[in-house]
Amino acid sequence: MSPSSPDVVALAVRIKIPPEAMIPLLIGVGALLVLVFAGGALKSWKDRSPGPASKFGLVVGSLCTVGAIYFLAKSIPNQIDPNSDGTGQLNHLDPPIGAFMTVLACSFFRMGGKPKISFGLGMLVGVAMLVKPFILPVIVTYAERSGAGSALVSRSRTFLDPEHLEFIASGVVVIVTALITGAKPPRPA
Repeated sequence: MSPSSPDVVALAVRIKIPPEAMIPLLIGVGALLVLVFAGGALKSWKDRSPGPASKFGLVVGSLCTVGAIYFLAKSIPNQIDPNSDGTGQLNHLDPPIGAFMTVLACSFFRMGGKPKISFGLGMLVGVAMLVKPFILPVIVTYAERSGAGSALVSRSRTFLDPEHLEFIASGVVVIVTALITGAKPPRPA
């Protein structure tokens, strides 16, 4: 079979990350790598010296919260469909990155000894993401051609469209994280 054969299907996926997303994304990936690969070391560090470990958790949690607010402020009020022409469309990466940063913030606030902040932040962001499709749905506008000409038609995306599912799924993940990191009482030392 030759490479030009119709039986061979090549699929190229290209993901373009906007430049303003690089710093928060790098902070988030770095924090996630710290949690994944050094989670046990962070716990033993917190057991040995709780003061500096708590301050570290609060600082990283605050940085992740700033990143989350940035991405969520861009995506939650945005109603412009990504497939529409023009500028200002919803970016598909903003809601998951905002949720990811919120999950990290909740985890580090828990490490910093602030489970109530972790719970409040997670529930606030999670509920905002869950209600976004109901209150501020993504609107698609397209030209519909008929026999007499064409007219612009606007309609809301359905709840099963990816533009809304990314908010709903991310909101559920954030709420579960808030419940785990904030509602569960800390273990006695």
